[in-house]
Amino acid sequence: MFCDFTPSYPVADIADEEVHLWLIDTNDALPSKVLDDGLSLLSDGEKNRMKQFRKAARQHQFLIARVALRCILNALLNHPGARDLRFTTNPYGKPALANNSENIQFNLSHSGSIILIAVTLGRECGVDIEHIDNTRNIYDLARFYFHPAEYGTLRGPHNVPADILQFYKLWTLKEAFIKGEGKGMAIPGNGFYFCNTEAASPRLRVADPALAAHPHWLFHHQVYNDTFSTALAIASPPDTVLNISRRRLLFNPLT
Repeated sequence: MFCDFTPSYPVADIADEEVHLWLIDTNDALPSKVLDDGLSLLSDGEKNRMKQFRKAARQHQFLIARVALRCILNALLNHPGARDLRFTTNPYGKPALANNSENIQFNLSHSGSIILIAVTLGRECGVDIEHIDNTRNIYDLARFYFHPAEYGTLRGPHNVPADILQFYKLWTLKEAFIKGEGKGMAIPGNGFYFCNTEAASPRLRVADPALAAHPHWLFHHQVYNDTFSTALAIASPPDTVLNISRRRLLFNPLT
């Protein structure tokens, strides 16, 4: 379970062997002043992106995600102000800090009301969260998107509940890896697969080594609140032992 965590800034430093996972629920009641003050932290580009979402709920989600990310990174970097942080993207769109002498890496995902942010020191990372939809046609999706070795782990309509959990475990693990590598759809979903998914850290097999910039990844999967499948990917040597620190942002990140 993700622990309840009411942050007081500055956040404690992050060590080389640590991964900080922050969970934010946009359903948490936030005073309008917090949202107004949060909007002032966003860059003009972020404000324009937010305006492109037609639904108010999606704008609300984007605002909270960007405010939380800025405040967390600002605290770790001991930066003068969250508003002054600058971001850049790689050719595939993966975001990063523009000025990052501390080599802080991060990744963000959202599903429904939940936002998940991963932060590491000097290690590429990817994170994914998906709401578990029990009505979804997982078999057609898996046949199209998964590697045959992964599709073969689904046992068919007579085993739907277990197959749904296996599908979302694989789905989020694959998305976390793709986001960690930062190559987007340049990495086809059937170009790699996971095995030993029942273990604490599933193993990755890549059909073409040229698809992956990092030879070794560590993975972690967890179901949150019986409703969301979450996965984390960290570029690390196979013998690395990481400390995953889960933190619930109950929040007023501006205080």
